[in-house]
Amino acid sequence: MLARRALPLTRPVRLSNQSSGQPVLLACDTTQGACSVALRKNGEIISDLQVMTRGHAEALMPMIERLCEQAQIPMSQLQRLAVTHGPGTFTGVRVGLSAMRGLALALKVPLCAIGTLHAMAAAAAPSDQKLIVAVDARRDTYYTQVFDGQNQPLSAPQACSLAALESLLPDAAIRVAGTGASALCAIDGQRFSALDIAAYPHAANVLRLAEALSDETWASISPHHEPLYLRPPDASLPNPDKQLRRLNDG
Repeated sequence: MLARRALPLTRPVRLSNQSSGQPVLLACDTTQGACSVALRKNGEIISDLQVMTRGHAEALMPMIERLCEQAQIPMSQLQRLAVTHGPGTFTGVRVGLSAMRGLALALKVPLCAIGTLHAMAAAAAPSDQKLIVAVDARRDTYYTQVFDGQNQPLSAPQACSLAALESLLPDAAIRVAGTGASALCAIDGQRFSALDIAAYPHAANVLRLAEALSDETWASISPHHEPLYLRPPDASLPNPDKQLRRLNDG
C-alpha cells in the first residue's frame, strides 16, 4: 500500500506585495516524499500536495491540470515554469524535470531549476541561528546544505556522512530540518534543534524562490537543466562475467 495523503487545494490568497501584471508561474516538486504543484496568477497563489513514496509520474500531470482548471487558466497561458532538480530520489528527480522540460518546450516558455534543499529551507522562519537541511539518503549518507539565518545558502549541496554532517558547524547552536534532523538531535540535543516543518519540499516555496529571480535571469534561462545527483544510483547493471559463471556452474 502506497503511503499517500491527498490534501485539498488551498484557496486562492491575495498577496499584497504582488502586482496584477506578474507573469503566470507554475512550479512543481517530485524529488522526495511528496508530489506538489503551485500556481500564481495576478498575485494569487493556489497549491496542491500529495504525500507519497511512489507514483509521482502518474500524479503530477493530473495535479497540474486540476490546478489550472481551478485557477481557470488554460495551460497554454502559462508563462514561466519552475521545478526542483535535486538532490532527491533518482526517479523523483527525473519525473519532475522531464515533465516540466516537455511542458516548457511545448509552450516555448522559460523553465528555472531550484535546489531541493533550498526549497525546504524556504519553509523555515528566519532566525539568528544558521540552518542545516539534511536528507537521509541511507547508507550513512546525508544530502546536506547549510543556510544562514535568513535561509539563504552558505554552501553548495553535498553528500556527507553523519560524522561529517555533525562537524559542519562546530560549537554553534544550529537549526536542522529534513529527515536527517533526528540523527543530529540524537547526537546532541542541546546544539541541534529540529524544526517543525515538512521533511520534503513544497512547490509553493519553489514558486517563491523562482519569483525572486530577475527578469534578466528568466530571459537567459534554458529549459535543458541537468538533475543534481550527489551520488551514483543504488542499482547497477548486471555483471556479464558473473552471469556466465552462474551459467557454467549450472
